[in-house]
Amino acid sequence: MDDTVPIPTISIIIPVRNEEKNIVNLLDTLNRQSLQPQQVIIVDDESTDHTVEVASKYNVEIKIKNQTQNEEELVGKTAACYRGAIGATGELMIFMDADTFFDHEDALRNIIAEFKKLSYSGLFTIQPYHRTVKFYEKLSAPMNMVVIAGLNCFTPLKNVFKTGGAFGPFLMCSAKEYTLTGGHKEILGSHLDNFMLTKLFQDHNLSVYNFGGKGSVSFRMYPEGLKHWLLGWSKSIASGSSNTHPLIISAVGLWIAGGLIIPLSIVFSLLINPSVWLPAFIFLYFFYAGQFLWLAQKVGKFSNWLFMCYPMLLVSFIIVYSWSFIQVHILHSVSWRDRKIDV
Repeated sequence: MDDTVPIPTISIIIPVRNEEKNIVNLLDTLNRQSLQPQQVIIVDDESTDHTVEVASKYNVEIKIKNQTQNEEELVGKTAACYRGAIGATGELMIFMDADTFFDHEDALRNIIAEFKKLSYSGLFTIQPYHRTVKFYEKLSAPMNMVVIAGLNCFTPLKNVFKTGGAFGPFLMCSAKEYTLTGGHKEILGSHLDNFMLTKLFQDHNLSVYNFGGKGSVSFRMYPEGLKHWLLGWSKSIASGSSNTHPLIISAVGLWIAGGLIIPLSIVFSLLINPSVWLPAFIFLYFFYAGQFLWLAQKVGKFSNWLFMCYPMLLVSFIIVYSWSFIQVHILHSVSWRDRKIDV
């Protein structure tokens, strides 16, 4: 970054709800950044744990919902981002999830340098690199891959179709364009701000840029346990697919179907009806496993051996997606952090 040109001032807005175990990592890595933001705003969304007490130990502004307002619509992540944006004073606004963190001390500086190449215009979003620890966390590999593929970041068609969404964990834009589009105020009824903000920016002829976070921004998702993992992924993945181009959805569906047909064909050939195609099926199995590993390494840190059992990963995706579909399209509500959200 050219030191002779002033760097725009930065406001970082972090919506939180029961994030006492996650927020420390983000704030610690933020404190170590070589480029410091002008302002960090923690917006509490009615946490019932010690999130506020933990965050108050850092040099941040904390916004707590004014209970006397009696505004029922001002709940959830979108509303928290809106309340944070009201008090933002920076020329650039960054919205970060509480479970994200920076990979090194120059990460924020490098991100701003990339945004500068785009003239600080448009919606700049990052899908963090997924750091996994427990076994069930590693089952997130196909979900991460589908999220990125769904926004047309992997496919050969990325220059053909306009993206239908943005990555939600890290969103950045100029304060000027945020105000121009209306920002979160215009989408208070949505629980997927990344997709609705995309539409707002595109409606104003502003570009949306989606990037992978490897080497800059990471997250560890749902370390609390398998239940949180299921609730976390299922609250959004079916809704997100509704905003994806039908051709991309079809391609992803065919890829998943092919990945399951191959091992079933191997089992059928070995146990029921021997086939001359067995060597081809085995070759395709290893081809799929290698492709799975190659794609997964772009989105997160996963055990290499896991991809030899890739059908298990695909089954986990189908279970999560099915439950998400039921919640979103039949029950019309999802649960997260002890709160029911109508969708």
